[in-house]
Amino acid sequence: MAGGVRRPAGRLPRIGGRGGKVTADLGADLQESLFSLDDTAADGGTPPGFRLHRLELLNWGTFHQGVRTFRLDGANSLLTGDIGSGKSTVVDAITTLLLPAHKIEYNKAAGAQKKERSLMSYVRGFHKSARSTGGEYSRPVALRGTGQLTVVLGVFHNAVLGKWVTLGITLWATQEAGQPSRFYSLAEAEQSIAADFSNFGQDPLKLKKKLRAAGVDVRDAFEPYAAAFKRQFGISGNQAMELFHRTVSMKQVENITSFVRSNMLEEDDVAARITNLIHHFDDLKKAHDAVLRAKDQISLLSPVKEGAAQHAKLTAEDGLARKQRDQLHPWFTDRKLQLSLEHQAELERTGTRLQEDAAQLNDEIKQLRRDLAGVEEDIRTNGGGRLAAIDADLSRLAAESAAQRQRFETYAAAAADLGLQPPEDRVLFDANKARLAGVEQDLARGSDNLQDRRTELTMTRTVLTSQAADIAAELTSLQARRNLIPLPQLDIRRRLCEGTGIKDAELPYVGELLRVRDGEAAWEGAAERTLHGFALSLLVPAEHYAAVSSWVDSNNLRGRLVYLRIGESYTPRAAEPGTLAAKIAIKQGTPFRDFLQDELSARFDYFCCENMADFRRYPKALTANGQLKGGRGRHEKDDRKDLADRRNYVLGWDNHDKMARFRAEQDEVQGRLKVLATELGKVNDQLGTLGRQNRQLGIVGSVRDFGEIGWQLTARRIEDLKAEKRELESASDVLQQLMAKQAQVTQELGRLEDKAVKLQQRLGANEKDARDIAEAIEECRAVLAETPVTDDAVVLAAVGRLTQPALGGKPLTYRNTGTVESTVRSGLTDTIDALAKRIARAAESTIRQMADFRNKYPNETTDIDASLEAAPDYNRLLEQLESNDLPRFEARFKESLNQNTIHEVVAFNAFLDSRRQDIMNRISEINQSLAGIPYNTGRHIQLEHQATSDQDVREFGSDLRACSEGTIGDEDQYSEQKYLQVERLIERFRGRDGLTTLDERWTAKVTDVRNWFTFSASEKWTETGEEYEHFTDSGGKSGGQKEKLAYTILAAALAFQFGLGSGKGAGRNAGGGRSFRFVVIDEAFGRGSDESARYGLELFQRMQLQLLIVTPLQKIHVIEPFVSHVGFVANTSGDDSQLRNMTIQEYREEKDRRGG
Repeated sequence: MAGGVRRPAGRLPRIGGRGGKVTADLGADLQESLFSLDDTAADGGTPPGFRLHRLELLNWGTFHQGVRTFRLDGANSLLTGDIGSGKSTVVDAITTLLLPAHKIEYNKAAGAQKKERSLMSYVRGFHKSARSTGGEYSRPVALRGTGQLTVVLGVFHNAVLGKWVTLGITLWATQEAGQPSRFYSLAEAEQSIAADFSNFGQDPLKLKKKLRAAGVDVRDAFEPYAAAFKRQFGISGNQAMELFHRTVSMKQVENITSFVRSNMLEEDDVAARITNLIHHFDDLKKAHDAVLRAKDQISLLSPVKEGAAQHAKLTAEDGLARKQRDQLHPWFTDRKLQLSLEHQAELERTGTRLQEDAAQLNDEIKQLRRDLAGVEEDIRTNGGGRLAAIDADLSRLAAESAAQRQRFETYAAAAADLGLQPPEDRVLFDANKARLAGVEQDLARGSDNLQDRRTELTMTRTVLTSQAADIAAELTSLQARRNLIPLPQLDIRRRLCEGTGIKDAELPYVGELLRVRDGEAAWEGAAERTLHGFALSLLVPAEHYAAVSSWVDSNNLRGRLVYLRIGESYTPRAAEPGTLAAKIAIKQGTPFRDFLQDELSARFDYFCCENMADFRRYPKALTANGQLKGGRGRHEKDDRKDLADRRNYVLGWDNHDKMARFRAEQDEVQGRLKVLATELGKVNDQLGTLGRQNRQLGIVGSVRDFGEIGWQLTARRIEDLKAEKRELESASDVLQQLMAKQAQVTQELGRLEDKAVKLQQRLGANEKDARDIAEAIEECRAVLAETPVTDDAVVLAAVGRLTQPALGGKPLTYRNTGTVESTVRSGLTDTIDALAKRIARAAESTIRQMADFRNKYPNETTDIDASLEAAPDYNRLLEQLESNDLPRFEARFKESLNQNTIHEVVAFNAFLDSRRQDIMNRISEINQSLAGIPYNTGRHIQLEHQATSDQDVREFGSDLRACSEGTIGDEDQYSEQKYLQVERLIERFRGRDGLTTLDERWTAKVTDVRNWFTFSASEKWTETGEEYEHFTDSGGKSGGQKEKLAYTILAAALAFQFGLGSGKGAGRNAGGGRSFRFVVIDEAFGRGSDESARYGLELFQRMQLQLLIVTPLQKIHVIEPFVSHVGFVANTSGDDSQLRNMTIQEYREEKDRRGG
């Protein structure tokens, strides 16, 4: 085993001859305990803290086969040797004891490239490269194979406390490459490889067992091992060892901010706090999502509620309008009855008055007739015989002439109606007579044609009337139920259930339990046609089979019935996707579900084909146009009924569409009936005209001779008699007086008789009006008996209001009720037509909105379909959301925001702010250390901190404060804005999609409070505190000045991290407690100036640190005065490094022997 002779360490020489405490006016505890040599003198020269006593290596790098020991004895030591001898290998061994391997850049001080050396290269002893067998590449050559153990021991001693601590790492390779296996050990005693890590074979497990048996703390991982030795050495932070690693190769401080952040300030573990923030925000987000979901559902359900309400309102209006239309005839009939009764009473009063006038007038006429008879007797007595004869002839001829004239006018009028000439003379009369036969034939032909047309129209009206009655009955039935089954089928079931005592619900038709699924509207017509027969099948459970079959057999059904006996249980087959069966939904909750599913899958497994190529390919197929392809090549397409005519649909439990179709058809039939009535009226009018012309033909044909109408000859005979009468009357004055009296009486009698005639005419007209009004009254009463007026005052009042615009300011009379009724009916029908369209649109819109809600929220609508009958269910959902769920979700969201998330954000902000204050305090403590380190004569260095100008950090601080402070008035707006503020922050903590790496770097930067500051150094006069020079790095300075600044800041960092002052470590006087005093300075001294190297050594000596200085031979003359031991490394063969121990005195003597 190679090694030197063990000797006690020599006492470090005192530098500068300065005794007493090194205390400036600052007089801080930290500098007082660090830089006073009198403290150690008072203890008899015992160096404070844990120091490296020796280092032992077994199979480490090129230190091969045997234990190599480097003895330091707690004193400053020099490790030197030629380049490539193995100095950095020794340093890396020490570093491996104190830092995790993944943080070590091996051989860094010697300028090696990253990954040039590794833990495996030291364990295996890689020392050169050789060409591979094929010569394609080079490979490292190892001194050791797998399975050989490597051991590194560091023995530390605290002379003040009288304590020993031995740190060890044992490694072995289990494979050619990768990482070696290892374990760490810590013994509170002095150990050696020879005594404690031998005599166990090559089994690491046995070694671990042996060590544990000896009370050694053995760990498989570095972290618990590091925690243990830090407790032993009085190190409280993680940065102390990282700073230790940094001192190995640090020559200058390139950037003060980076150095202070990395070596003087602890890194905070904010990951757990951020994770906790994210966790609380996830809970908040769930609450927020619940609020948004509820609001979205409300926004979708509100139009459904409004649409359903609008549909109900329009339906009610439509129902009221239809009731009004249904009541138009009864209402107008009732009004006509009342007005007719009033008119009848008036006619009765008028008749009585006219009869009284007629009786009085008759008495007056009788008296005048008696007077006239007396005058006439006197005229006869006074020679009036011939006059009497002339008067008798005149009277007869006048009557005859009047009759002839009447017949002439009648004939002339009839002839004109028939298109014949007026019979002014016998020639025209004979011409008319010749044309009568042709006219008669034309009239007969026209009458036959019109009779045929009337018969045709009457038959069509009968058919339409029957159709209207059927539609009305179907509508009445549909209004009383929800299914689409035709009324005859329902009537059969009704009679069946009445006869057997079974409830309707227990004998459903298949169509009541099936419907085409939402989203399959394109296939609805084809599905209805294909399933029509199956849908009209009655389902009969086994327990009702006997009763149903018996009743059906013993009764005349007056129709066709198919019924299916349902067994106890069925194993339903799943419908194959793409088939008709897959497009059919079964009503929820029906006990026939399994049977229907099985039946659909078995019988209706037709593939629904979008194109004819697929239709021809599948053995059973169906097109959207209704063409069906079954087994054995059978194809069918039945277009006798329109595929899209919803009147023929029978599937489903929502009949609104079917009712709408029937109402539309009802309106169409009513319209056709109106047209028919108009056309029939025209035909009847034409037939009436022909009848009148036939009668006129009879009148013309009844005049056989022109003399029957030749009134002109008789008129000339009358004129002759009148001339004769005048001659006779002029012959006698008495006679003239009598005749004047006769004329006077006759005139008065004529006047009264004319008056009596007119009075009789009025009485006749009054009597006719009375008969007509009586008939009208009876007709009204008959109509009202069949269709009475409703007792619904609302409907009657509405009809009354509709009447006023139709009257146009005129009064309603018994004569114009029909005309006004027709006008009101026409307007009301237009209103109903418009309402039907609006109802259809409202239904379509509402159902579409329901379907949208179901598609977006299927879980909430599992048992709710998209139909108007389900509107109460949707309204209940909306009410639940508005009155319960949303307020509850909002309260939960606000509680989670204010009590959890915002609280966590505030706590996180407070934590970061406290860390900011800690950093400021820590810089203050470090400045106390720096105040006691003379930098130049009369001056010292102070660190200064400023808030960073980094935009990310500043914006983060602003955003974080915004999340945790203030309100904006409206609570809901405040909650939402706070949520969005927190969300933006948390999403960056979490990592946004596509920006995860960027956000991770951002989070690491802005939550590391060290990055909130930038740092600089200020050289100040010790006496006055005035600034001499300010700098942020060592740029622009000479090499010696850069090294001097580096040593000064490094000294302050070491004092702080190693707990050498009162702020950290084990008490006011760290020299009397646990502290770590060992520092390795690698080849940096070899590259610096002699002056700066001497300054650094003096500085570290005053701090009572144990230095291991690693430097080439050329710098030893500067270092010699400060060291007590020398370790000389040599490797002449390149594969076997040797380590020789000597005191500085021995080194000097040997150097003198060799001549310098």
